[in-house]
Amino acid sequence: MSMSAEEILINCEKQFSFIKKDIDVLIEYIIELISQCEQIDNSGFYKKEIEKLLEQLKREKTDLAKNTYERELSSDTHIAIETYHEIQRFAERKRETIAEFKTQVYSFKKDVLIKEQENILKAFNKDIFKDLNSLKNELIAKYKNDQDKIYIKKMFETNQHKLINKTSDQIYSLIMEDLKELKASNQVIAKEIIGDSIQLYKEDLDVIKAIKDSANKLSLLKESKNFQKDIKQYFLSSSKLAEQEAIRKDNVIKIVKAIREVGYIVKEENIRKLEEKNMILIHGEKLTGETADFVVKLDGSFVYNWEGFEGREHDSDAQAFIKKLKEFNLHSSDEFNKQYREPKYIAKNRQNINSKKNKNSSK
Repeated sequence: MSMSAEEILINCEKQFSFIKKDIDVLIEYIIELISQCEQIDNSGFYKKEIEKLLEQLKREKTDLAKNTYERELSSDTHIAIETYHEIQRFAERKRETIAEFKTQVYSFKKDVLIKEQENILKAFNKDIFKDLNSLKNELIAKYKNDQDKIYIKKMFETNQHKLINKTSDQIYSLIMEDLKELKASNQVIAKEIIGDSIQLYKEDLDVIKAIKDSANKLSLLKESKNFQKDIKQYFLSSSKLAEQEAIRKDNVIKIVKAIREVGYIVKEENIRKLEEKNMILIHGEKLTGETADFVVKLDGSFVYNWEGFEGREHDSDAQAFIKKLKEFNLHSSDEFNKQYREPKYIAKNRQNINSKKNKNSSK
């Protein structure tokens, strides 16, 4: 006999720690930006505005802790679907808020970079240079960022025939305006945003892979007239995809551990990802022949199927498995779409699967 069921898994600990990490990294970024403002902004305008964002973000962090870690789910029962949706709505609101904060921060960063160029221009002594090469070296020395240094060097080399007949004022103004335009361009801001995302998720290549399409779309929006809106959409989509992939990966580890602990053998080759359907398949077997199969989806749901049992003996294995998941702090909903099937159906279904396998292996 076979028993199949579908449930929703919720990994609260992983989900909210992921959002918390996003907030923590953004707080670090803002603190660094405030430090940059102190060096370039005499009026203190940018610093004050960014400090307001920092205080608001800290309040969001406190609210996250209050509404998640201090509101633990019971590990004794299945979660209600309503509770699952409530948690997801809360997470969605937090992602939306963080995306809005990030959009504002990068908008300020753009203004700060422009202001930085203006300050460098004011502080530079244009009378000390003797030739183009000394001006180039003097300019390069004013910048900490390696990309800026490379850009200035390349600009001098590419435009030497044009610059040679210009005055120092003209050369310097030309380079400064060029750098201001470059630093404020959508292309450069998008590159920094994507780079920061990769840095945030660098410990998990699967997560970086999950946000690849969103990153590619953002990098192509060089001429976008709604770039702030595009940035926010990137933050929303990339953070959700990254969170889903990280949680699913954690869920898969816990599912494999749980099924092994209730007596099933799970080989590494029997854990595989179907890229085209974006789902992970897990197959486990008992020495006595019974099998358990799992499909773990990106949306948090998973399907399990138990085969090869007499009567409804698989129910006790399923219950032991769910109990193990709870021990690993992984909660699940009540089963839905639950079905029991007779051995005839299983034999026919297995025959179809085997014939497909044989067909694929002969290609």
